[in-house]
Amino acid sequence: MTMTGRLLIVLWCVGAVSCDSWTPLPPPQPPNASTMQEIDEFARTIAQIGTEVKSLELADELFASRSFRDLYEHPQAHQAAATALLARREESSHHKKIVGYAMQRLPPEQFVLFVSALADSVERGDAEMDALETTAFAPLNWGRQTLLRYYREPTVQLLLERLAAMPGLPRDRRDSIRDDILTGKALEDYLDYMDMLGRPVED
Repeated sequence: MTMTGRLLIVLWCVGAVSCDSWTPLPPPQPPNASTMQEIDEFARTIAQIGTEVKSLELADELFASRSFRDLYEHPQAHQAAATALLARREESSHHKKIVGYAMQRLPPEQFVLFVSALADSVERGDAEMDALETTAFAPLNWGRQTLLRYYREPTVQLLLERLAAMPGLPRDRRDSIRDDILTGKALEDYLDYMDMLGRPVED
């Protein structure tokens, strides 16, 4: 059983006793003809964004693309296509990073499954580690990343521990997961910083 499968089981178990924001999700359905058309259309949209934004050194430049903003604002409508596209070996790393950035506003439990599926793709050799890193820890919303804000959730902890154990992930990132995110230090630092700016954020 893949880690994604184990996460689905945990989600079902946790959902029986958890708060409303962490409800169980049904298992994904196999693709059909209409799904394949949706994936191809999504791939064309990502390719268009890739021509508009050729460098992701400053990821915020993605918001200059109307197509990207549409995906970013409505990620749930494209989650299945995004997951499938990330598993395509022939898709460029540039495009896969754009996909990862576009999915940042998925609800927390869906984001965990999305990142887990990407980690599966990396382990199969279908995706690159840098695409996984930029998706899981995107710099677009510093301090508000899903895995940082919800580090207390069992499924998030399970995913973070998996990422911290992946040898292909840069050592400084693995150390940060263990020492900063899983301990709550990263979230605490962000909240303290926002307090210092006079813009307190509820934990």
